[in-house]
Amino acid sequence: MEVSMKMCKGCGAPFMPQADEDFCWRCRNSKSSKEEEVLDYLRENPGVSILEVSRTTQLSTKTLLNMAHEGRFAGLNLNKDFGYPCGSCGKLITFGTYCPECFALMKRDVKNVKNFNYAKQRPTTSRSSSMSDEDMVNMFYGKKVKEERGKARTFSDGMQDEINSRKKR
Repeated sequence: MEVSMKMCKGCGAPFMPQADEDFCWRCRNSKSSKEEEVLDYLRENPGVSILEVSRTTQLSTKTLLNMAHEGRFAGLNLNKDFGYPCGSCGKLITFGTYCPECFALMKRDVKNVKNFNYAKQRPTTSRSSSMSDEDMVNMFYGKKVKEERGKARTFSDGMQDEINSRKKR
């Protein structure tokens, strides 16, 4: 078994990652405590602007937007400047990849495709029914959204990244 060292993206120190970690344990702990500080501030001050949160917590707006994109602020009353564009229509959203309207349309389209395929030929296995609607949406729309948005990331992009990283090992 080969032991590999990585350089921490936070402090630049060498460390041995447990999996696909990019930060040493000190930076991970610091990041975790900063995230708790942001969440506490947002709970105490609903509707506050991203600039005020950035000034108070000493985190960049980019870091705060990444946290919002990862869904860490789900259920909190966020100001609209925490938004980023929907992966399909460009409407500002505060969590996930797609706005609820686009996601509902994609889900409907996937359901129609499932129904069409089932009517066309009955599957011999239950594989098609074992895929979640979100997986089906990403399978059918992933490439299209990526081409249209250029920077939009989908579930299938993440899976491809995982496959490529395993091939390198």
